[in-house]
Amino acid sequence: MIDFQGKIPRTITIFTLLLFGALFLYFSNGTIFFSIATWLFSIPFILVSRREKGIFSFLVIPLIFGIISQLSFWKFTYDNTRSYLFYIPFIAGIYYGYVFYIDAIVYQKIKEFAATLIFPLAYTSFEFLLSLFNPFGTAGLLGYTQLDFLAFSQLASLTGMWGMTFMITWFGSVICWLFDNRFKWKKRFIGGLIYFSLLASILVYGVVRINMPLQKSFVRISGIHTHDKVVEGEKMNFVLSKKDTTQFKEISNSIISRLINETKAEAKNKSKIIVWSEISTLILDKDEDSLVNVFRTLAQEEKIYLLTNPFSIGTNAAISENKILFFSPKGELLSKHIKYGGNFMEGTLEGNKTINTSVTLYGKLASLICWDADFPSIVKQIGKSNADVLLIPASNWKEISPLHTNVAVFRGIENGCSIVRQTRNGLSIITDPRGKIISQMDHFATNSWIMSGDVPNRKIWTLYPLIGDIFGWLAIVGLVCLLLYSFIKSKSTL
Repeated sequence: MIDFQGKIPRTITIFTLLLFGALFLYFSNGTIFFSIATWLFSIPFILVSRREKGIFSFLVIPLIFGIISQLSFWKFTYDNTRSYLFYIPFIAGIYYGYVFYIDAIVYQKIKEFAATLIFPLAYTSFEFLLSLFNPFGTAGLLGYTQLDFLAFSQLASLTGMWGMTFMITWFGSVICWLFDNRFKWKKRFIGGLIYFSLLASILVYGVVRINMPLQKSFVRISGIHTHDKVVEGEKMNFVLSKKDTTQFKEISNSIISRLINETKAEAKNKSKIIVWSEISTLILDKDEDSLVNVFRTLAQEEKIYLLTNPFSIGTNAAISENKILFFSPKGELLSKHIKYGGNFMEGTLEGNKTINTSVTLYGKLASLICWDADFPSIVKQIGKSNADVLLIPASNWKEISPLHTNVAVFRGIENGCSIVRQTRNGLSIITDPRGKIISQMDHFATNSWIMSGDVPNRKIWTLYPLIGDIFGWLAIVGLVCLLLYSFIKSKSTL
């Protein structure tokens, strides 16, 4: 039971802790988040789960996690309350809530400083395992909330996202362990020294990394989109559902005309690479060849590298394609990439999960589409191929911005490359290989959806592409070892 020297009634103490835990949890992830809340949310819950009856860790805390996760990720996965997809945050929340149940059981059997590892190893293992089997990808990982804590975020360059989750959740476990041993000063000192020395080392590495000079090599890049998905985008879908291809083409051609005009303007402003957003326009598949010639000519005339991302709607039973067409200043089609992320939701042709790179006058460039960036184990290809800049056309909605943009930035930190993400109905961003923001543009805060910046176009070394998700697997191994240790220890005390 929780002991505060009898000054506060036990029921009020439990209620207060759970209330603060729910509050920190709400702001720890999702639509509205603060990096500090991510470090604090577990502390009140652990204080309750380790010291109170099992019903709290087995039922109350998982239920709170489910409800708060649903609220904090409101309309993040889907906006139709009649679909089970809408309630994925609730299901995932309950899943993570049971980490406290595992911790509460095993912690009591060990109680040494090693017991502090149960919670972070379990949470990291749960997060990693979910990412392996989750077709939605990794959006929602704790680490994605830490972009404004940039020194700590550099840990992703070594361990990927899993080392970040481990350190964040270990913090709460250690704080609660220190509270348990508040009268054992030597024990507290040694335990605290272990964790905070490691955290300090990580932060020193991060500070050095974000302040080290980059090669003085830059290229001017612009991102463009010219329509709102809720306005012209929905209108195109509506007229097409009425089989009115004439009006559909009128709207599509109007959008393409604006894209061309804005592209020419940015080329005159000395941009050498121009990125259109995901679904820069909707087109009919039968019109694709003629439009490819238009895009090819535009790149050739303006002497630019042009990344287009038309959504080609399949006619005559053909499957629609969401794809990148990347052209050189000579009008050559350098690469074609078909989106592989979220096809089960969008009903489009699934790409082969191979990310191509193109050697250009301005470094080695790679490109993928929006949801593709949610899969770090796939995106690490660009780190292995030494890509200098990753171009990401994207399309979001208000509830997942800016968190979904942060996901892409971490792919740059992991792979040591700059990121250019042009996002229709979301946050567009340009970052350097450390995640430092060069330029950004919020679709909902302006009517001019153009972003540009001088982008570092030489990659820096990172470990993650070489070792991949080994830290996630080590978390699972570590958890299994601690579970076996607790089992053996409990048997030896019988």
